[in-house]
Amino acid sequence: MTKLIDSPDNALALKLLRSEKIFSTLFQLSPVGMAVVDANTGKFLEVNDSILKSTGYAKQEFINLSYWDITPREYEAQEQQQLKDLEATGRFGPNQKEYIRKDGTKYPISISGVALTDIDGKQVVLGIIEDITKQKAYEHKLEHFALYDPLTNLPNRRLLSENLQKSLAQCKRDRKLLALLMLDLDKFKPVNDTFGHCIGDKLLIEIAQRIKGIVHREVDTVARLGGDEFVIILPQISQTEDAIKLAEKICNALNQPFCIEKNNITISASIGIAMFPAHGNNEKTLMKNADSAMYKAKNNPEYSFMLFED
Repeated sequence: MTKLIDSPDNALALKLLRSEKIFSTLFQLSPVGMAVVDANTGKFLEVNDSILKSTGYAKQEFINLSYWDITPREYEAQEQQQLKDLEATGRFGPNQKEYIRKDGTKYPISISGVALTDIDGKQVVLGIIEDITKQKAYEHKLEHFALYDPLTNLPNRRLLSENLQKSLAQCKRDRKLLALLMLDLDKFKPVNDTFGHCIGDKLLIEIAQRIKGIVHREVDTVARLGGDEFVIILPQISQTEDAIKLAEKICNALNQPFCIEKNNITISASIGIAMFPAHGNNEKTLMKNADSAMYKAKNNPEYSFMLFED
């Protein structure tokens, strides 16, 4: 174990870890990763079991590594800033980044460090490295919950708005057309009343999958507003006819019977289409006009879909 001596730069660390014995015990038993690194070469001088467990290395394998061997190249700028912080203040972090395991996979960490001096006068860095895989997974779940409909796993109203604004900006730059399709299911309420909401929810999942099977370009968005309302964004299209043909395909697909828990269910859909820039150049106007066209289609039994008309 690297021995620490008193100095102005490491007084706080040594106040907490006053003796080598206490330091050694805390170092090895800590559930958080700890490492001592040569400040000049980046070579690991000592690591505890927590880091070894996270990275998959044996101790002797790890000691032969340098700090740069387990750090992805994309964090080079962050590493340089950490070195500057160490030189200026004697410490850095906590910062978030990734480490590379022995098998080549990456995992997220939170790292902080303090500059120290060993008994031979060598400059070292004591790093505190916490594996935050679970924290990141939880954050991802929260982010997903905030942006996606929990039933169908389609983008929700918030993500729809973000995608529509981005798509509009891109289409304005590229001078391309964009179609916004507002879809509302017909005869859905009787499904809930007859078979129950559980069957109704499973039907919505099947409907979402059928729509996604037709609208599958990476730039497209299929979102659920809630209830039985869906919205489709078709950016970067060449002509209005492309949106009309796709609306027809969706209506034909949803007209086909669904079998949910041995119950044959038949529904239909009404779709309103609004085009950028002809029917609006912003989110609010396009949503309003697509909704207007959808209600006209719903009230006209001759049509399953309608294009907005001024």
